[in-house]
Amino acid sequence: MANSILGIDHMIIGVRDLERARSAYGRLGFTVAPLGDHVGKATANHCLMFADTYLELLGINEPGLADTTSLAAFLDNWGEGFVKMALGTPDADAARADIARAGFTPEGPLDLSRPLDDPPDAVVRFRNLQIPGEETARLGTFLCGHLTPDLMRPPPLTEHANGAKGIHSVTALVDDVAPFAGPWSRLFDADAAETPFGLTFDMGRGRLHLATPEGLGRLHPGATVDSARELPYYLAVRIATPSPADAAAAAEANGVRTHRLDDCVRIDPSDACGVLLEFVAA
Repeated sequence: MANSILGIDHMIIGVRDLERARSAYGRLGFTVAPLGDHVGKATANHCLMFADTYLELLGINEPGLADTTSLAAFLDNWGEGFVKMALGTPDADAARADIARAGFTPEGPLDLSRPLDDPPDAVVRFRNLQIPGEETARLGTFLCGHLTPDLMRPPPLTEHANGAKGIHSVTALVDDVAPFAGPWSRLFDADAAETPFGLTFDMGRGRLHLATPEGLGRLHPGATVDSARELPYYLAVRIATPSPADAAAAAEANGVRTHRLDDCVRIDPSDACGVLLEFVAA
């Protein structure tokens, strides 16, 4: 399992308007990749690429085609925000056997692709492995295997005015940590660490924090819980940067309000497509 799952690959943020989302994250100081159209699917994306992780802004640009991610229903029910977490794998076929031995019943691997304008005729390809939601206590995740990793990260796309270097950690809000400890420990082949806010999993590449509503303030002081939203759901992401102060300055230069806390710089969800986004020094 340690070789099959590399840790966080990317976080998917569901958005209603791809152009508005591109502009919003550009104002935060991110370099946003050109539109990527998923071949034969309803969805397309803009990505924010780092050295080994990324954020995906996912929206619907071809509503007449198959919405295989059920994104439209997600947006209707919950509005913009995190949809799923993708875990990286170097080999989706080998990972299928590994996680099956750990008691999961994955679907796939399934092939996904999207063309690039630059270089001409290039196609980014993935081989993904879906894990039933009920097997991860309804906290959605899947395994993403990159077949064309070099095409994903041409050097200009990994250079950001805010200094962002990668995903440091992700926080999910859960009503009770107990149902998550077993399946997620089996998935990562590692025990969770108990914390004042809930549980933490060290995934090698990034950390997953599980926080209860009562404990959330110990991890993200002042953060609010959406009482209308059904738990569990991914709430927050921390982005590693050499200087959170410089990240704040990059956003403030574009008219975005920031909050400078003791250990991070916070961006309001209203300025980040429903995501609580924090820059931390790393």
